[in-house]
Amino acid sequence: MASPGASGLDERRNVAVEFVITYSAAAALALISGAIFIAAFGGDVLVAFGTVLHTSLGTWGGFAQTLNKFCPLLLGSLAVAFGMRGGHFNIGVDGQIYAGAIGTAGTAFALEGLNLPWPVFVPLVMLGGILAGCFWGFIPGILRARYRVSEIFVTVMLNFVALYLVDYLANGPWNDPMAGEAITLPIPDASVLPQVMPKAGAHFGFVIALAAAVGMYFLMTRTIIGYEVRAVGDNPRAARFGGINVNRVTLIIMPTCGALAGLAGAIEVSGFHQSLLLGITGSEGAPNYGAMAILIAVIGRNNPLGVTVAAAVFAVLLSGSDSLQRSIGLPGAAVFVFQALIVLTVLFVEARRKMSAG
Repeated sequence: MASPGASGLDERRNVAVEFVITYSAAAALALISGAIFIAAFGGDVLVAFGTVLHTSLGTWGGFAQTLNKFCPLLLGSLAVAFGMRGGHFNIGVDGQIYAGAIGTAGTAFALEGLNLPWPVFVPLVMLGGILAGCFWGFIPGILRARYRVSEIFVTVMLNFVALYLVDYLANGPWNDPMAGEAITLPIPDASVLPQVMPKAGAHFGFVIALAAAVGMYFLMTRTIIGYEVRAVGDNPRAARFGGINVNRVTLIIMPTCGALAGLAGAIEVSGFHQSLLLGITGSEGAPNYGAMAILIAVIGRNNPLGVTVAAAVFAVLLSGSDSLQRSIGLPGAAVFVFQALIVLTVLFVEARRKMSAG
């Protein structure tokens, strides 16, 4: 007779095998769909795929940019996935990233005159960003827990509040008069994240993002809080009858989501831009990190490990997108069509799997 531990191990193994099969099929379909799309516009399929991989992974500079894009994608996706796992829809990742960026820049400017060494200064500015993002997540959390206001509407509205607050600060009190645009003065050198690839430009943020993913996996699978979050997400009424304080769980979920996204904003300011500016959540003309975070969370099944893999794939696609225009004449935005194809094929394969199982 199999022990309960062995039964649980077999179940996790079956889930892992199912995950690999599902996403291998989805990846194959996505590649085929992408190839058809590229060929329809007269591009060379092999050249296109090879260029994207070479640009994003085949050079030190490209690999560094991929790592830098990986950080906000992963942290933003974790902020969405944790909320969705608990039945909360966090649509405010962009605003929470901006809030974290404001908190980081504000902390750096406030402590500038203390001449702190970087081992002290960097953690403090990171903490400033995390707390600011946490507060931005607490607002929809308390409104839902206390007044039953949908977090969807609140988080969307807070995106605009954060955006216009950055606009005010970057053009007003923190503006760099020599820049001639909406950007603040640079943060002090001692508050800048260390570089892991100085010549290529990769900062230490990807290590922090990976550590956050590991921490969220442990939280969601090995703690009582994680169990309560999953229970509320699966069936809030049953969770309430089981003695779980659903309002307390809400006040854990939403601030945690905000803290994760705020950490992304902190890394963007301290590691990449080294100032506060508009457009920090995505490049002009491209989908922002908040929108992509939702897609990545769905693809990763709201699992920190799956989200990490999906975020890495999206980072590669983002880093390699500009090269498509130069190599085969496709517009840079074509990569976002390819991303949409990935999402659609994953959803299609998931739907077929559920229909077959049912």
